[in-house]
Amino acid sequence: MENSRWTNWGGNQSFQPDGMVKPATEEEAIERVCASIKAGKRVRVAGGGHSFTPIVETSGSLFDFSNLSGVISTHPNSHRAVVWGGSRIAALGEPLWDAGLSLANQGDIDVQSIAGAVATGTKGSGVGFGSLSSALTSLRVIDGRGDIVDIDETKPELLRAAQVSIGLLGPVLRVGLKLVPAYGLKEENVILPMKEVLRQWDYFLTEYRHFSFWWMPAARSAYMYKLGDVPADSCFVKLLREVPASMAEVPVGKPNRRMDRAYRIYPDGTTIAEFHELEYMVAAKDAREVVEMMRGLMLKNFPNEVSPLQVRWQKADQGYLSAQNGRDSTSISVSGEIGRDYLPFLRAVDRALQPFDARPHWGKLHFLNAQRVRALYPDFEKFQAVRRQMDPTSLFLNAHLEKLFA
Repeated sequence: MENSRWTNWGGNQSFQPDGMVKPATEEEAIERVCASIKAGKRVRVAGGGHSFTPIVETSGSLFDFSNLSGVISTHPNSHRAVVWGGSRIAALGEPLWDAGLSLANQGDIDVQSIAGAVATGTKGSGVGFGSLSSALTSLRVIDGRGDIVDIDETKPELLRAAQVSIGLLGPVLRVGLKLVPAYGLKEENVILPMKEVLRQWDYFLTEYRHFSFWWMPAARSAYMYKLGDVPADSCFVKLLREVPASMAEVPVGKPNRRMDRAYRIYPDGTTIAEFHELEYMVAAKDAREVVEMMRGLMLKNFPNEVSPLQVRWQKADQGYLSAQNGRDSTSISVSGEIGRDYLPFLRAVDRALQPFDARPHWGKLHFLNAQRVRALYPDFEKFQAVRRQMDPTSLFLNAHLEKLFA
């Protein structure tokens, strides 16, 4: 067990656990986690370190499951697979493709662990597609008693709690996913004035598999996300059209006009955090109103903030702690520049979005308290019942999560 300091990719979360453990096998992971539980130590797992919130922090044992990586089994006829929880999303694309399968959707970054992405509700964009969590069919976890628990569709209450659990049900060893037949994507990305994006809004939503955009309040906004030259009050619009797998075997085209396997097109190549991000989800029916409200807030009240406004869509799901629980959703995200006092800006965004019952991405900055969490999630008590069942002595909580769930 190593005694070293852990820091996330954004550099805004850092702590010294009691010890860090990187098991080489599933058997060792079970043995070491169970030893910590037997000793009464708190337990957390670090995935790819891509969360800006202190959800990894622990005064007890911190586990790194990155050695448990890769595809365990594929089932092409039912479009399913089981993968190791420590697998980076980027490591799954090729072996799934070789089995004739693909993730139905992905986000802009693919270096998170699959278990961490599921636990926090990570997603891409597309009105017909849910988050990565919504594709969950099974989990193998170690519960707070040290027992191995296999959660699947025969246990719907457990599965819905597990879909977005922030690690509160126990360390994840294996992840089962519902997939789709392998497919390719063709980029048709464009730069458009905001008024043109608003005019073509409905067309983009129905015509493309993936539609999302970044609105730039200032001319230098695009550089925060390495999006090139985009004029103020204009948008970088990401438009992805599905093509058959047979057309995507050989990559073609230049950036923003590429055609390739889906798992190669989704990521934008971001590897270094130059910002700290806040992301909330609102009901899709409110998206236009919210975008216009955010545009006015940023231009009038925070003219010195250059953060782009990113807008994406997701389909409703049934995860108890999912931001998309029971409603088709639109995600609204802004970022603070590292090295600047961005909290007044982000707190103002939080206040502005509260009337829309905005729910956070659990890995992004937010300002929720226990009262707000309870009010925002209709199935909060159902989740709490499962959490207490799986972790009766609260070994999987930390100081941050205690304030929300204890």
